[in-house]
Amino acid sequence: MPEPSLRRYVSLLMLLVLSTAAPASASDYVNVCRSANGDYEIADETLRRVDPALTHPPLPYRIVRETVLARETGYCTSRDARGQQFKYETRSTALRARFKDGGEPVEIDFICEFVADGLPAAYNCDERVVTSAATGKPGWLHNGSIMRLEASGKVRRFYYDVPRAGMRNVGVTPGTLLFEGTRDGNTYAGTAYIFAKGCKPAPYAVSGSVSDGDRKITMTGQAPRLAADCSINGTREDTLVFTVDLPAGN
Repeated sequence: MPEPSLRRYVSLLMLLVLSTAAPASASDYVNVCRSANGDYEIADETLRRVDPALTHPPLPYRIVRETVLARETGYCTSRDARGQQFKYETRSTALRARFKDGGEPVEIDFICEFVADGLPAAYNCDERVVTSAATGKPGWLHNGSIMRLEASGKVRRFYYDVPRAGMRNVGVTPGTLLFEGTRDGNTYAGTAYIFAKGCKPAPYAVSGSVSDGDRKITMTGQAPRLAADCSINGTREDTLVFTVDLPAGN
């Protein structure tokens, strides 16, 4: 079963990068890999075929290649815990696995997300402190700009990492927030921002879904039209598309 190149598919999630982030959901734990074609999943290092109607037995597998795309460690403090520190780790990985399904050899690509923290269920992360972080570039791409995705529990935020020239001309800089909201299953929903020179970012509601094995996010909404004086002059339908890419040779 031939698989498209890793360059087309691999991500992922440039996770949890800023300190003093907004409050996070408590007791996060995710350890899952999803195949590019959506047919297979590795959950807690156990590979199975994905079938909502059946539970398939585990498939022994071997990792052919593994690349860490982003990794971060640090700690959270919670006001409810009187400043006690709780360690966390997030990691995004691309791997290629080889196994047999029904006697037929399979070799395909997966993207993996690992998130773990020690927060008790009753506490929230009120302040996040990053002690170690590393990422690979490029990551998420949006309309010619390189983006960074921050994830914390269900919360998701897209920041500009390397804005394209047109966005720089209207005041967008590395670290500018483009989207903030949540992910629930394969659904994204929240607030995006429109930028115009000399104006404050204008918010509008967007929603959409994840596709292509977690490698594409598409959201739509009614974006405000900004007049020269920064007032809102109607709306227009807007579509945000985020895809993933890796440098050649990966």
